[in-house]
Amino acid sequence: MKVTIELSLYPLKENYTQIIIEFIKCLRRYNDIKVYSTAMSTYVIGDYEQTMKIVTDELKKVYVLIPDSSTVMKIIPKDLNIENGYLEF
Repeated sequence: MKVTIELSLYPLKENYTQIIIEFIKCLRRYNDIKVYSTAMSTYVIGDYEQTMKIVTDELKKVYVLIPDSSTVMKIIPKDLNIENGYLEF
């Protein structure tokens, strides 16, 4: 099953921008998922089990460094075709 995860990471500290950029760069190192970023959130698309593991592992790295963080996540059990900028119904 494919999954699309929309992530918004909020490190609760000053100078948070670089932390978010590094998190996104880490996600983009994986060949088995697609990662798309906007000014407000990042979308991760791939196989459900593998994508969930990657997101969980990478978020854990952030939380170890910055325990005062918040993450908003939406999980949709299909590929939402984010790369084309629209949804097909």
